[in-house]
Amino acid sequence: MKTKTLFFLFALLIVPGLAAAQQPAPFSMGSDGSGPPPSQQKQEGDGGVVDSLASKATLPFFRYLVPEDEMRMEGEIVDDTWSVYLTDAQSRSTATLNVGYQNSIFIAPEFSEFTISINNVVIAKPPLTASENEADRRYDIPPDVLKPGYNLVSFKAKQRHRTDCSLDSTYDLWTQIDQERTFIMFSDASAALLSKTEDIRGVGVDATGRTQFHLVVPGLDQPIAANPLLELSQGLALLADMPNTYFTYSKSEPEKFASGVLPVYVGTPTELRPLLGDALPAIGTTQTARFIATNKLGQSVLVLMAPSWQLIGPLVDGITRPAAQTAAVKDEAFSTHSWRKQDTQLLTGKRSLSFEQLGIPTQEFSGRSFRTEFSIGLPADFYANAYGEARLLLDAAYSPEVLPGSRIHIYVNDQLAATWPISTVNGAVLRRNPITFTMRQFKPGVNKVVIEAALLTKADAECLPGATNNATPRFALFDTSEFEMPNFGRVAQVPDLWATSGTAFPYSNQTSRVPFYIDSLNSDSLSAASGFIGKLANSARQQIPVDVVQSMDDIGEGDALFLGSIGQIPAEALRQVKISQTSRSTWTQQSGGEANTNEGPTTTIEQWDEAVTAGWYNWIFEVEKYLKRNYDLSFDTLRFLPSPDSDYLPPNSVSMMIAQEPSPDGNGAWTLVAAPTPENLNYGMTSLTKRQHWDAVQGRITTFNRNTGVIDNIAAGSTDFIFDTPFSIRNIRLVITNWFSTNTMSFSLALVIGTILLGLATKAMLTLFGRYDD
Repeated sequence: MKTKTLFFLFALLIVPGLAAAQQPAPFSMGSDGSGPPPSQQKQEGDGGVVDSLASKATLPFFRYLVPEDEMRMEGEIVDDTWSVYLTDAQSRSTATLNVGYQNSIFIAPEFSEFTISINNVVIAKPPLTASENEADRRYDIPPDVLKPGYNLVSFKAKQRHRTDCSLDSTYDLWTQIDQERTFIMFSDASAALLSKTEDIRGVGVDATGRTQFHLVVPGLDQPIAANPLLELSQGLALLADMPNTYFTYSKSEPEKFASGVLPVYVGTPTELRPLLGDALPAIGTTQTARFIATNKLGQSVLVLMAPSWQLIGPLVDGITRPAAQTAAVKDEAFSTHSWRKQDTQLLTGKRSLSFEQLGIPTQEFSGRSFRTEFSIGLPADFYANAYGEARLLLDAAYSPEVLPGSRIHIYVNDQLAATWPISTVNGAVLRRNPITFTMRQFKPGVNKVVIEAALLTKADAECLPGATNNATPRFALFDTSEFEMPNFGRVAQVPDLWATSGTAFPYSNQTSRVPFYIDSLNSDSLSAASGFIGKLANSARQQIPVDVVQSMDDIGEGDALFLGSIGQIPAEALRQVKISQTSRSTWTQQSGGEANTNEGPTTTIEQWDEAVTAGWYNWIFEVEKYLKRNYDLSFDTLRFLPSPDSDYLPPNSVSMMIAQEPSPDGNGAWTLVAAPTPENLNYGMTSLTKRQHWDAVQGRITTFNRNTGVIDNIAAGSTDFIFDTPFSIRNIRLVITNWFSTNTMSFSLALVIGTILLGLATKAMLTLFGRYDD
């Protein structure tokens, strides 16, 4: 791929003669994050700090667009839509759209379409002719299309095969978007500057789809700095509201930054003056927060400064809390608009939502494999994984050419949940056609539901020349269709990392500060801690009050967080979260991620025992597979009670883990984030804060292997129940129903006991009153 330097050179070649814009002076944002318009007066500074952008060969500023580490549009129809925040200056600037992409050689360009829109205005229709080499195309964005605030960006594709009409051939259709070559470029250099708190939402993403906040804190190893820095991290994560945010720390000024990165300087004037020179605001005895621009970085940096660290805490709170309160309302939605078409509605009980409300429009389809999706949110205490059914009420139609054997699949979180066969001929119009499916794959937090129609026709079976370009609709889906969620049991479980990663439970319910044990205040540990607590804040849609401690005496019996190198984690914390004490000395991994291994023979008596008894175990496994295949039963469900969790000893192939168990008082959770070294801790947390990786955090333990990138989970055995909703008989009934459905042998035993008690009661009544005969 091209380097960023080549981007700038390329920009110079195609956008010559850009007017030099003057550098605005530093300004004060005030307590609410607002401030006066930036001054146009040039500021002279030593150390080459604040200077006019005109003193450099002025380069246009650009914003990367793709909010993921990969964007691959697969299938016959694709609709990837998300929102991008633009500042006032960016919305006013003349702008161009650059898009880099390569498509499959199997795509027929004459029959296919690729459409890019911004705010529902078509900007470009790049031809899908880039099968041999990547295409790099640039389009002017018409005036008045961009607006301050969130802008809806849409990449849509209709892709048809050159020669093959089968369903399998649709998997050959793809268009790969090059994130590093897909961006909006602004001709006005002032578009690079931020001027108010809300502009932090305009930091955007880098060429890998990530958002980075680099905190320059000369005093980061001071204990008094820890709480303000973690509070600031949460505020920045909420303000940016991006899916792949991470944090880095240093004591000195970094060399350079790129798009998608915001440097944040935090400290006292004495600490920051050697870094910022005369650009340092003259604050006297008051604390202040300002955006300034430096010649070294060429874009805005945020400076938070006060005469002492005692005053920095209130300063951080004053600039982040008001903006954090504008995040998605806690009881209504999860904020997902930065990577999906719209925010995800939170369902706390029985509710119906039309497809129009879910963001699915009425659409006709003439291909072979139709696909669309929506998302729903569930609370932390969702407890219905073993009973009950959700359903879709489809308003749809299929033409007479669609043959029996076609089918509609429903996927929940990438797991097949239901299949509805099309068994009639001559077409049909479906009105509120029900498709039911269990809620086994649903989880607390955001859930993705995919509807896929696999359509078979006689014309596709024959596949005559030109048949791949069928233009006659054969399937239609209407926005009056509905998703119905039934009532479900509500009780939270601990351990449940799915609830923690999805909703920040139980820490999102806290009004008092949660003790957060961090082994040492170095850049790696603080980066990991900021990434973890920032991700929890995004999941909770609010800031989580934490108190950084470095002694078990300050922990207490309730909710707590622990983070650090395994050798520095207190033994009491390891016992509580059921991590083997042996791990403190045996769990080691080199900085590069290669596991240490012991040389010599590895044969053990356990391996011989396993080899001898393998026949019996295989027979047992075959029985379990038969029960699962025919009766949807497994040995896990054929139990009286869940088995208790045993101590876990992480192997050296694991480079980081997250573990959780109930707190000592039984009313909360202790969650541990640990690794063999601080470097592994930071690397692992940076990887897990990617959205798709964070969604995989579940069970009682999640492990990460940096060599392979594999994330593994260990399911919880026994769990503690925490009721977080008002008592109701209906909820208790639903909770008991789900528990019995999970522990079927207990249900069977309860039936037997109930039958015996009924018999004894009947006998007692007959003995007491006698039997009535006519």
